[in-house]
Amino acid sequence: MTTKTRILSFITLLFVGCTLALYYLDRLQADRTSTLQLPHALWSAIIMTGLCVATLALIHKGCKQYTMLLAEKGIQLAESTRSLLETQASLEEIVERRTFELAVVNGSLHREIAERIQTETESKKLQKRFEIILDSAAEGIFGIDTKGNVTFINKTASRLLGWRREDLIGNSHHDIVHHSHNDGSKYPISECPIHRSYKDGSVHYEADETFWTKSGKSFPVEYTSTPIVEDETLSGAVVVFRDISESNKLKKQLELIVNSAGEGIFGLDAQGNVTFINKAASIMLGWEAEDLIGKSHHDLVHHTHANGEHYPEEKCPIYMAYKDGAVHFKSDDIFWTKSGETFPVEYTSTPIRENRQLTGAVVVFRDLNTFT
Repeated sequence: MTTKTRILSFITLLFVGCTLALYYLDRLQADRTSTLQLPHALWSAIIMTGLCVATLALIHKGCKQYTMLLAEKGIQLAESTRSLLETQASLEEIVERRTFELAVVNGSLHREIAERIQTETESKKLQKRFEIILDSAAEGIFGIDTKGNVTFINKTASRLLGWRREDLIGNSHHDIVHHSHNDGSKYPISECPIHRSYKDGSVHYEADETFWTKSGKSFPVEYTSTPIVEDETLSGAVVVFRDISESNKLKKQLELIVNSAGEGIFGLDAQGNVTFINKAASIMLGWEAEDLIGKSHHDLVHHTHANGEHYPEEKCPIYMAYKDGAVHFKSDDIFWTKSGETFPVEYTSTPIRENRQLTGAVVVFRDLNTFT
């Protein structure tokens, strides 16, 4: 039972009791034989005063209880308010921290997007510049992957081969343009230096091979096949080639001119090894060209003086030409033939320079016996 219900019940009982008491007193007052004869007003005053006191006591007690209850509720409300404020402050702090973190993440995301857009823009510019550079090259350039399929090709290569870029990219380079030798015989891909480049990781150079055009015609090329290495893994090769048709024509003309000369002519590299020799020199020395090329001229035909003494190479005018860069002429010397015989010669040794570097010499000589 609640406090409110108890108070109302007590007050109701008091009023009912007072009513019954007044009724009982009224009955006593009417009974003349009763010894309790007091004025009706006095009894009423006494009873009403008691009723009032009891009512006030009950109200006071109830008010006191309500006051205590209100104080408890006030304390609970204060605690709840404090807890709510703390929770609100905590939530505001969390929201503020999360807002800051989101702002940082958002800023970082915007920055990353901006950097990525800038990188993609720069990458496209770089790719465009790379394509312009490739298309400006006089040599044909193309790339292949580890399956031998073309990945890119420049304008010069496309023009020389007669194929459009889109027709070559993604298809086998060997099957399309390098399938056969110059004589028409099949060229196995396992023997192809371009193929080996992305298999063994080595640079391969060929001075005289054949590429085939879309129309089925062939043309001579020299090329360098360089492997592409990404993260220490072979991922393909880049091939740079050029059409040497005109060069071969010029070379043939020079060979005809040189072989038509009455004087002996041969070339040396910077180590004194023979690089070429004309027909007249071959006949006079008794050596076939292939027997001399790549070997030391001094050791084979200029190793000894006429008196049989050793001829030091460092004192040889031919040797000095590709060491000091000066033209050396000798009017009375001898050369040795393959058979071990000698003949008197005069010669001029002229240095060869490439990009200001001494790379060898050209020697022109004649047999003095033919002029005696």
